[in-house]
Amino acid sequence: MDIFSRCVYNFCMISLMVKDADLSRIEVPEDYEVLDATALGKRLGFKRDTVLAYLSRRNFGRIPRPNRQLAMGPIWYEKSVREWEAKEGDRARGK
Repeated sequence: MDIFSRCVYNFCMISLMVKDADLSRIEVPEDYEVLDATALGKRLGFKRDTVLAYLSRRNFGRIPRPNRQLAMGPIWYEKSVREWEAKEGDRARGK
């Protein structure tokens, strides 16, 4: 691999390496999966950009608040998203 290709490869992999390093530093409670903005968007039926737009405007009516803010971006725990969905479902039904 020539030098230019190696630099491009390293540049592309840096976000993945930062993400792995950030996740290694935090303690995730047992039975909790970690979701990023892309995974949360897929789960809630939004695009990643929509989730990030809600975050930037601090509009948490349609998405849950992130559990952690890391260098790679916000993360949510799967279990807390499930709890939020249940609460929102109850609120929508008027309970």
